[in-house]
Amino acid sequence: MSRGEPLIRQWNLMKALQAHRFGVCADELAVRLECSKRQVQRDLNILQEAGFPISFEQRDFGKKFWKLSPMFIERQEFVLSVTEMLSLFLGRQLLAPLSGTQFGDGLITALNKIKALLPAQALKYFDSLDDSVLVKSLAQHDYSGQAKEISIINQAMDESRTLKLRYYAVSEGLEIETILHPYGLVVFGTNLYCIGHLEMYGEVRTLKVSRIKGVEMTAARFQKPSTFSLKAYTAGAFGMFSSGKLQKITIRFTGWAATNVRELQWHSSQRIIQDSPDSSGGMIVAKFELTNTTEFKRWLLGFGRHAIVVSPASLRADVREELQANLVAYSMS
Repeated sequence: MSRGEPLIRQWNLMKALQAHRFGVCADELAVRLECSKRQVQRDLNILQEAGFPISFEQRDFGKKFWKLSPMFIERQEFVLSVTEMLSLFLGRQLLAPLSGTQFGDGLITALNKIKALLPAQALKYFDSLDDSVLVKSLAQHDYSGQAKEISIINQAMDESRTLKLRYYAVSEGLEIETILHPYGLVVFGTNLYCIGHLEMYGEVRTLKVSRIKGVEMTAARFQKPSTFSLKAYTAGAFGMFSSGKLQKITIRFTGWAATNVRELQWHSSQRIIQDSPDSSGGMIVAKFELTNTTEFKRWLLGFGRHAIVVSPASLRADVREELQANLVAYSMS
């Protein structure tokens, strides 16, 4: 048995206890956890020794009914349940890409304060969660060197102050200097973006924070449009690029690609309109509604021959052209 199995079983045990306000017997817990009654009793003892508020009362001719206090930490106005504690400790991994910034460090500071209230055995239990549940990403940027810039951006948003910044514009291949009205920050994947009105272009743009080379808050104020919403602005984007007219797109997926798209909701507009599954993945036809296809095309190309654009014709031509250029590059290498 792996080290993670007992921990996950004990976690599920606490969730089961929390779901039964008036207590639950060991026999029922054994059925729910698919283990023996003796194992349930051992886990209950382990959790009690770790400092978790587990108790029992005897009813029905001496039968024990186990309960978990709904509040694990309670200090004056500060109250946390066990599941909230578990979520906070696991949240460390989710915010790992933003460590070194006020976002990542804020959680670490909060957890350190909570740790000061926990018994030593309970601390060991929570720390061992990292051996059972892992948040893994393929790539991430180290934002610790930009903590000052991110703090300035946050302050400017809070005070509605404009920013003078230097930014490396990849599309133009050069560093630009301009004034930004910062409307908000968006975490997408492991990257941090700032969305706001860029005076140089006279429109709202999305800037990747890692490409900001310098930022300075000015004395000038700006007024964010009352109708602007980060959620609405990014709704038509497959990733972060959202400019353009709304397009209705139809894609045919086969094999493993069909399985992938069938299992995951890649975009809020994704709708499967035809589904023919088989042992190899089968075939599906899915529709999307997007305002920008730049990131969508990159995603489609990752599926190779298993993703075919049905419509619109312009996107189909773009993908075909990219694949032909890819074939030429391979022929020349």
